[in-house]
Amino acid sequence: MSMKLLLAVDGSRYTRRMLTYIVSNELLFRPFYDYVLFNVQPGEGNRYDVAANNALLEEPNQFLQAHGFTPLCVTRQGEPAKELVVAAKQFQSNLLVMGCRGQSAIESMVLGSVTAAVLAHSHVPVLVVR
Repeated sequence: MSMKLLLAVDGSRYTRRMLTYIVSNELLFRPFYDYVLFNVQPGEGNRYDVAANNALLEEPNQFLQAHGFTPLCVTRQGEPAKELVVAAKQFQSNLLVMGCRGQSAIESMVLGSVTAAVLAHSHVPVLVVR
């Protein structure tokens, strides 16, 4: 059985940290595992730009491929935390990996936190890379 990992990608520096962590830990993350680069854009109707979302996945895809990984790239529209939890189940992921801004407790209460929501609702283990 191969490991299946869902990698949450949002184009931020936190995504780059997460991807760097993955390629630098070859004992934990083998190139032959199944990886899904997954991006969720909030919004409704015409605000969803498929081409822009696909472009957002291009750099992470190239980075992983340069290190011998072959990810599948998927974009969705919706509420990010909810879509990540649904995708983890849909792709039968063994692990969901995401970067985190490392906000303080007060900032998280005021701004909300995708990471906190995913941790609260995910049915698969979540690795948060800071």
